[in-house]
Amino acid sequence: MADFVVNYTELMKKYESQLDESFKKLKGIFYTDFSLASLMIDELNIAKDSSIFDPCCGTGIFLLAAVKKGFRSVYGADEDEIAVNAFKNLIDEARIVATDTIFTEGESTLKKIHLESKADLVIGNPPYAPFPTIGSKSRFQDFVASSGKNLFVAALLRSFELVKKGGIVSYIIPKNFLHVSSYSPLRVNILKTKKILSIVDLGAYFKNVRGEQIILTIKNDPPRDNSIVFKRYNTNSFTELCSIQQTDFNDEIIIYNNRVEPLLFAKLNQSHGKLKDLGSGYIGRGKSKAITAITGKDIRKFGFKNSETPKEGNRIFIQNIYSSESGIIASRGGDLEASETVTVFTDGDQRMVSYLLGFLHSRLCNYYLYRFCFNQSKLTMHADANYIKKIPFKLADENEFNAMLRIVETLESTDYMSAMWMKHLEDLNKLVYLIYSLSIEEIEMVEKEMKLVQSKRWSFDG
Repeated sequence: MADFVVNYTELMKKYESQLDESFKKLKGIFYTDFSLASLMIDELNIAKDSSIFDPCCGTGIFLLAAVKKGFRSVYGADEDEIAVNAFKNLIDEARIVATDTIFTEGESTLKKIHLESKADLVIGNPPYAPFPTIGSKSRFQDFVASSGKNLFVAALLRSFELVKKGGIVSYIIPKNFLHVSSYSPLRVNILKTKKILSIVDLGAYFKNVRGEQIILTIKNDPPRDNSIVFKRYNTNSFTELCSIQQTDFNDEIIIYNNRVEPLLFAKLNQSHGKLKDLGSGYIGRGKSKAITAITGKDIRKFGFKNSETPKEGNRIFIQNIYSSESGIIASRGGDLEASETVTVFTDGDQRMVSYLLGFLHSRLCNYYLYRFCFNQSKLTMHADANYIKKIPFKLADENEFNAMLRIVETLESTDYMSAMWMKHLEDLNKLVYLIYSLSIEEIEMVEKEMKLVQSKRWSFDG
């Protein structure tokens, strides 16, 4: 059996390598390897007489994994006739049909694959690509368009037409489905009407694919008193992190690492306002097209690489590309012009600008962005207004406020990245923990997490 799987996998890789890259991108084709497909089926622990259907099966790796585990009611479909015809004869026990399942109603698809009733399990790795508008508009197309307009969204919606009541859907989808606002309508619908059994964080699993992925496993039942189990993929295994009541999520879903994190998230959000509520200043991309306009690459923490830092002004310039390794990189903007690679934050109070500039560089602020806004994505993200506005904001008392201003002024004037500069940056972090009333346990959790993901150059002790 092992030799057969190896040979099958080699054929699959060869077929994929022959596909034109533009075609793969257009169709959102990224094939799953046998080990992950096999692991996903093992995790579900379903009966051997269960019917399994992969509606976007490609070369049939999930079907092969199911057959090798002793399942006999195995079905697949894909619009790629070449892939279907090339691989279906290699899996005698599976029924595989060349047909489009995304633009076809579920009932018609089930008839085409000769499945008499809906499947017990719908599993697979649907395509990630923009959803094209084909033919006359329908309620289905309208909902896909309002929920991110992506093929994986359409495939996820169709899966509920293909799985029986009480059945399971387990799909590999982009991680940003959990928090990006454009996917909100479908996300909210699932939270309200389905049981989310588990979410596995795969990280950046697929090579040459922008972004990170998750395995979303849903039971086609109402959510009543359901807990979502969060897991992380490690080599050939899933490690359980914690379980959280599904009712704790109204829209965005955060992958929590432990039971302390949701408590800290609630504490920060219930006790404080948000940056979006601060004054009536502008938060958005820079607009200048001038050659002399500041770009994101021109900014360093508390200053600029090749320009003098303005002494005054009510604007903060933030490097729009955000990485977990460096965190927010921002400076006082003064009257300089900002390009579209810069996020600009304005406030009428110049002292408040200094205070915010300090807070934005703190580990607590970056922990919140990394953990609760970007769902611990280690890839680069955009420090756009919709994320910056979510950050909890607490106005310190007069003594703490003035202490922050003094630290920021010192960081702006001290030699960048010198030992003294690093010491003041640590003083800033300690002050922010004090302002936000974090416990020793909460501080240790934030410090541990951020020192794992941030470059050691931002740590005073290395």
